[in-house]
Amino acid sequence: MTETGTSPTAGASTGTGASTGGLVPAARAEPAQLAPDGAAPPAREYAESRFRLSQVIRDGRGGRGVRVTMQLGPWLDGPDGVATIGSLGVLVDSAIGMEVYDSRPENSHSVTAELSLDVIGPPPWSGELLTASAELLGRDPAGGTARCEVRDDAGRLVAVGIGRCRFVSIPGTAAGYLDGEPQMLPPAAHHSLLEALGRADAGSSGDGRGGAIAGPVRDGDVGRFLLPANPAFENGGGTVHGGILFCAAELATEALADPAVPERTTAIRLNYLRPAALAAEVTATAELVHRGRTVSLYRVTTAGPSGKPATLTTITRERGTPVF
Repeated sequence: MTETGTSPTAGASTGTGASTGGLVPAARAEPAQLAPDGAAPPAREYAESRFRLSQVIRDGRGGRGVRVTMQLGPWLDGPDGVATIGSLGVLVDSAIGMEVYDSRPENSHSVTAELSLDVIGPPPWSGELLTASAELLGRDPAGGTARCEVRDDAGRLVAVGIGRCRFVSIPGTAAGYLDGEPQMLPPAAHHSLLEALGRADAGSSGDGRGGAIAGPVRDGDVGRFLLPANPAFENGGGTVHGGILFCAAELATEALADPAVPERTTAIRLNYLRPAALAAEVTATAELVHRGRTVSLYRVTTAGPSGKPATLTTITRERGTPVF
């Protein structure tokens, strides 16, 4: 499960002429985490800034619904140089999570339990931004469900997501729990998704074991992608952001793709089982469940050093080059 509450902060320059807007997860800093004088921790990067997300934009007409934008750029591109479907994970999880978070009971937070995405318009995407618009479908005392549409600058539908979030109680009052939210630094220049995930500079570990290859690799019958420990991936609960785990799971399937037949991801279904520790490496392990003439089906788990799964994902990929 992943903490989902986010709140807008003052915009920060990205170095590209645009503003990150600062999606800082709510309930990020409890009083015990603050400096002795009560000051917030120093500004730094987060998953939302690495993926160039904007502030949360709420419906100004009194209705429900939130919008979040994400800048298009090389930081979304996989090993083949094209934006991956997994790179939508932080955007969709943030938009759906914020919409459900806004409907939470008093003195509670929300965590994502399930997240699914169906692809309507595959990459490459044109324009400068993708916009995720989320709307609450319903809620009960245990949690809420929201739907999200992702569109490009021309209004074309890119993907549709649905997420189920659970409400969890927080200690004390909500106001006290939200004290000291840190600010986001603008992201470094990332020339690929692997750089945004901290893998492009991976090399020898220096201990004789050789170190991991930056991209997804095949290991016998499974594909693996190693996500390094990085404080930039923190969510509101101090664990790895669910959108980052979503991204890592999809990348792992690339190692098992048949090089003779192109494949593209058309659907992702992800269950959050337990938090992934921020201070430890997370390995995404993909297994081929079925490969037919037109469809491949994969099962992917993410887990830390204990081997206990943090997420379980089913990914559907179409085979062959579409004919229109």
